[in-house]
Amino acid sequence: MKKITLAIAVVIIGFVMASCGTKVSRTETILKAAQEFFDQAKAKLSAIDNVEDFLAFVDSFNAEKEEFSQNLFADYVDKEGNVKGFTEEEIVNLQTKLSDIATEYNKVEADKAAEFIAPIIERYENAINALSEVNRNTDDETIDKLVEEYESAESELALFEDYDNVLPELQERAQAAENKLQGFIEDLLGL
Repeated sequence: MKKITLAIAVVIIGFVMASCGTKVSRTETILKAAQEFFDQAKAKLSAIDNVEDFLAFVDSFNAEKEEFSQNLFADYVDKEGNVKGFTEEEIVNLQTKLSDIATEYNKVEADKAAEFIAPIIERYENAINALSEVNRNTDDETIDKLVEEYESAESELALFEDYDNVLPELQERAQAAENKLQGFIEDLLGL
């Protein structure tokens, strides 16, 4: 019985000594917390399947992100708000890695936004193309339907007017469609 007790004691002492040697650094703690925070956000984001929930999530997440970033360094900030206990090199390294984590999340969010925005832009482009093909022989009912489709697509796009993580290629497509519409209007008015 003494041998078993002694063996258990040796194992426990071994674990205690091993755990003392594996102290997690402040940098690792911060990076792990940030990675978990953004991973959870990406998981929630992947489950969203409509524009309203997406935009609500983005608004909510922006507020959570602000609170998280304040709490992330709470244990490492002095009364004046200065980060303490890190070398300048550690701070630079930490900022770089945190930026990489946030950039990775932003790419995922932008791709998710594109799932919703791309079909709207396509409708918008198609509506503008159809309007620009109107001629003097087109009846009023057809023109009204074309204008209605354009206004519908435009109002859906307006949902994203305050959203700033739109993929550049989608921004360019929307801008090209707007320019085409502007040219059509100018031609129509003889400007």
